[in-house]
Amino acid sequence: MAEDKPILLTVADGVATITFNRPHAKNSLDVAALAALFTALGTCEDRADVGAVVLTGAGDAFCAGVNLKGYDLEDRAALRAGFREVAMWWHQMLHRIVRLPKPVLAAVNGIAVGGGLGMVLASDLAVCSERAAFFASWMANGVANDGGSSYTLAKIVGFRRAMELMLTNRTLSAAEAVEWGICNRMYENAAFAENVGKIARQLADGPTHLQAYVKETFHEGWRRSLEEATEYECQNILASLDHPYAAQRLAAFKRGERTNPLMIDLM
Repeated sequence: MAEDKPILLTVADGVATITFNRPHAKNSLDVAALAALFTALGTCEDRADVGAVVLTGAGDAFCAGVNLKGYDLEDRAALRAGFREVAMWWHQMLHRIVRLPKPVLAAVNGIAVGGGLGMVLASDLAVCSERAAFFASWMANGVANDGGSSYTLAKIVGFRRAMELMLTNRTLSAAEAVEWGICNRMYENAAFAENVGKIARQLADGPTHLQAYVKETFHEGWRRSLEEATEYECQNILASLDHPYAAQRLAAFKRGERTNPLMIDLM
């Protein structure tokens, strides 16, 4: 896989696959790579032939976070300016993952470190191979946690485990990541790509507009009161009734068809 492009985007069978293509640097991302990733996510949102997005890494790593090697640690002003710029791009990219009105599946094929872990947490579903490992890394590097971790981590794993992961520099194995809820499933390395493809195609075949409602209400629901959350749910129900998919599925229900065509097989 050529490394002249830091981000690769391919589309097939309704699935867009975004690959972090810097294997020589464990797919750590600099500003140029983050800008390309942001553009790729926008392309996925705009393309009608994309029903689901997969995030994965080239080589044996998912993403090792921010590429720190390009910074002059002795020039404090330049260091602050560089971190401010890369944080802006990283956070805009995370916003795009969360707000993308299509399901995003993180296919964690290796280490997910710092901001790479943040991308896994921001995705809608995550699966990992046996060789995956998860490391918060911020305290080990002497910088405050970011990557959206203050928004996602405690919500996904709980307060005590989030504090443990951050404060002890613990590295989670693939099996532990599943146990903690960071990933939905772990697959053997040899079967990983096949299972990722199957799940992604099933997601892409689903009703994208309803999947978008789920994403929006779950993320906003963390901050809304019960009254606000249920009012938005009501509005979404009424809007979904205007979509042809609702008429199709309600008619099937009325005919007595009880099978579930949307079952996503994660086993």
